[in-house]
Amino acid sequence: MILLIMVLMASCSNSNTPETVATKFNIALYKADFEVAKGLCTEDTRKVVDFIAAMVQEKVPEMKKSDIKYKTKDVKLAEDGNSAEVEGIIMGSIDMNMGGVKDSVTTKLHMVKLQDKWLVQYKLK
Repeated sequence: MILLIMVLMASCSNSNTPETVATKFNIALYKADFEVAKGLCTEDTRKVVDFIAAMVQEKVPEMKKSDIKYKTKDVKLAEDGNSAEVEGIIMGSIDMNMGGVKDSVTTKLHMVKLQDKWLVQYKLK
C-alpha cells in the first residue's frame, strides 16, 4: 500500500516538467487534439496552434487515428530554471504532403516556466 502511494505521488510530481509537457503537447498536436495542445502552451503559441489546425483541417480525421509515439532526445534547462529546450522524435505522424505515415520527425520546442507551470512557447515569424 505504501509503495502504491509513493508511485502515485511520484507520477503526480513529474507531470509538470519540460519533458512531460513537451511529450503531451507533441502527441496532442500530431493527433489533432488541438484543445489539449492549446492547454499546454502560452497565449501566443495558442494562435500558432489555431493556425496549424486551420491548415490541416482536411487531414484531421486521419491524424486522430494515427498511432503517435514520442521520445525525448535531449532537455537543456536554462541556468535560471525558467526556460528549457526539449528535442524529441515523433514517430507515426501523418505525412501532410505525400500521405501515409512518416517513420520519424525531429522536433525542438522552447519551453517557459510561468507561474510554476511549464508551457510551450512558439511565435510565428
